[in-house]
Amino acid sequence: MSRHGTNGADRRRRPLVSGLWIAAAATVVAGFVVRALSSFLGRADLRVAGIALIAIGIAAAVLGWLGERIVARRSP
Repeated sequence: MSRHGTNGADRRRRPLVSGLWIAAAATVVAGFVVRALSSFLGRADLRVAGIALIAIGIAAAVLGWLGERIVARRSP
C-alpha cells in the first residue's frame, strides 16, 4: 500500500523526532521571552542571548524535520 494517500495518522510516532520538535519549540519560545525581558531590563546581552536561543531552536527544528524525512524513507 502506498503512503502517498494516507494522512499520517496510521504511522507510529518516533520519540526522538517528537522530542526534537518539542525541544525546538521550547527553545524558540524561551528565546522570545529572553528578548522581551531584555527590552524590559534594558540589557543588550540578554537580547543577543535571546537571538542565539531562537537560532538554536530553529536549528533543532531543521534537525527534527530532517529526522522525520530520513525515518519516513526507511519505513516500509
